[in-house]
Amino acid sequence: MPHPAPRGRERGAPRYPALVLDLVNDAQTLSDSLRLLVAASADHVAATAGIDVGCGLVLHQPKRTPAITGTTGEVVRMLDWEREMDEGPVTDVMSGGHPVAVLQRNGDFRWQHYSSQLQLSGFGSALAVRLRLEADPAEDDQTIGTSGPGRTAAALAFFAHDSKAFPLQAIAEARTFAALAAKSLQMAINLHSARSLATDLRSVLDSRTSINVACGVIMAQNRCSYQEAFSILAKASSHRNIKLRKVAEELLERLPEGAPHSHFGG
Repeated sequence: MPHPAPRGRERGAPRYPALVLDLVNDAQTLSDSLRLLVAASADHVAATAGIDVGCGLVLHQPKRTPAITGTTGEVVRMLDWEREMDEGPVTDVMSGGHPVAVLQRNGDFRWQHYSSQLQLSGFGSALAVRLRLEADPAEDDQTIGTSGPGRTAAALAFFAHDSKAFPLQAIAEARTFAALAAKSLQMAINLHSARSLATDLRSVLDSRTSINVACGVIMAQNRCSYQEAFSILAKASSHRNIKLRKVAEELLERLPEGAPHSHFGG
């Protein structure tokens, strides 16, 4: 279910210097950062074009389901349709085509099925801009942003009801803004990835500590080695078909003094 992007900024006054900080400080998750980014992007292009603009973002990351965020449900549904059909301006720019793709519905026959769907969704124009993430400065414009296995790729998409909503000035502004958006998004991705890694590491440390303490209890009770104690835990885990950590925690909880504290971090 799509979540509308946050509002509250004056249209025509996007806060360029604060965009990086917004995506990091005002967001607890990467999804929050994406919603903030599409809201800022829509505000900027709307101010440039002088019309109402919907904005969406598609983010591909290795071994993850593509993330799709939009300012409205119609935008999200349009991006979902394009991802499923593999046809349209976002698909074009993310596959390594031109960094910008524009569809003016009247007289544009590049993506006929997409054009029909665009009209059904109530839009007359679409503009897609590739966001250059983790790119090698030596790469040329034909390879930067290519969406492939093991590579992160992203694009912003703008939608308007007018059939000719994006003049050259609006396209140029969108492309300029995309450079800042890409840097902001890359920083947000890196930060949230670091947070996730720290959480995973803390969980591993907690798990390992519980297992080690439980092994110590078994060693004291049975006068056996660590390897023998670990084997006892492993057999119990296999026999009961539950995780080794769970077996260890249950053992510790049955101690007369209760389970010892084994949590890392604040």
